[in-house]
Amino acid sequence: MTNSEAGLLADVSHAAMDVALADGSAQFLSETIRDFVRHRESWWIFDRAGWWEVTRADVAEGLDLMAENMRIADLAVRRKSS
Repeated sequence: MTNSEAGLLADVSHAAMDVALADGSAQFLSETIRDFVRHRESWWIFDRAGWWEVTRADVAEGLDLMAENMRIADLAVRRKSS
C-alpha cells in the first residue's frame, strides 16, 4: 500500500515540486532517475500523492552517494553522445 492509498497527504504537492524543479531550486537525482529530488537541503521521494521528505540519515547519505555517482555517469554519457 502506498501513502496515497492510505489517505495520507504528502509533505509537498506535485504542483509545488514542479515549480521548484522549473525554477532550479530542486534537482532530480540524475538525468534518468526522477523518483528522488534534492530540495531544501533534503532528499524527497515521489509518490502518487506528492513528494515525501526522506528523514532517515542513512538513506539520505546513500542518495548523496548515488547522486554523485550518477552525475559522473550522466557526464560520461553526454560526452560519448557528442
